[in-house]
Amino acid sequence: MSQHLPYYLGCPAWSNREWIGKVFRKGTETNELLREYARVFNTAEGNTLFYALPPMATVERWMAETSDAFRFAPKFPKSISHERRLSGAEEENKAFFKILTALAHGNKLGVSFLQLPPSFNINNLDTLRDYLKSLPSDFSYAVEPRHISFYDKGDNEKRLDDLLENQGIDKVVFDTRPLWSSEPDDKEREARERKPQMPVRHVALAKHPVIRFVGKNDVEKNEIFVKEWAPVINKWILEGKRPYLFAHAGDDTFAPYVARKLHQQLKRINPLLPDLPEFESDRIKPDEEIEQLDLF
Repeated sequence: MSQHLPYYLGCPAWSNREWIGKVFRKGTETNELLREYARVFNTAEGNTLFYALPPMATVERWMAETSDAFRFAPKFPKSISHERRLSGAEEENKAFFKILTALAHGNKLGVSFLQLPPSFNINNLDTLRDYLKSLPSDFSYAVEPRHISFYDKGDNEKRLDDLLENQGIDKVVFDTRPLWSSEPDDKEREARERKPQMPVRHVALAKHPVIRFVGKNDVEKNEIFVKEWAPVINKWILEGKRPYLFAHAGDDTFAPYVARKLHQQLKRINPLLPDLPEFESDRIKPDEEIEQLDLF
């Protein structure tokens, strides 16, 4: 079961209605989507917080609808990261950390990740340093740099890594290589316009290394990258770390299948890992599958 995994596995969201009858059980209602998602996965990217903070009543409902082992991974609001650029955001910080504190009190807070603006570069490192040092030390964080100056394999990259490691903060690895590895379908072409190509590093600077893996919709086409990551993630697990692995796809309808593919490869290396709970599509009998195909 996902709650017994020695790492965290999830998708960028939980409210995809396309998953009903495929990943989620048939008949799942809209107000049951999170509960059903948490039956299969044990974390989710809190991307909605990037755009707007939810009311506290919503946060309390999230906690009530998830298992004890589930952890939310909130994304820092863009008002802090992209609009204020980590300076003069006292009110925004206060509102965000009120939510993190509530999740922590409910034992549902995982790693919180700070995505830097595309133009935020090595010359802004002092700003990043000051901001990270101001953060409450009792939460876990990860930083996602999106400027090439942080990936020079030299002094700049070392300065960033040293800063994060000294603060006990991980670096988010954003791996879009699968998305660019072969001719795209229409959805993948759209995704390419939204998701940058960033250098990939197999780096763990603290206790919770974070991978955001953007796979092809045709899950089998991700094989080479899945096989590359599995031993890296397993090594981190054996070292006592608790990685976060978020599976995306060109069309996130396929994200749960990308996530399962990653877990299956990990399980080949480490057979003691539990299986993921069944998807609804696993329970469809051959004649039902033919009947469904006939509908299309």
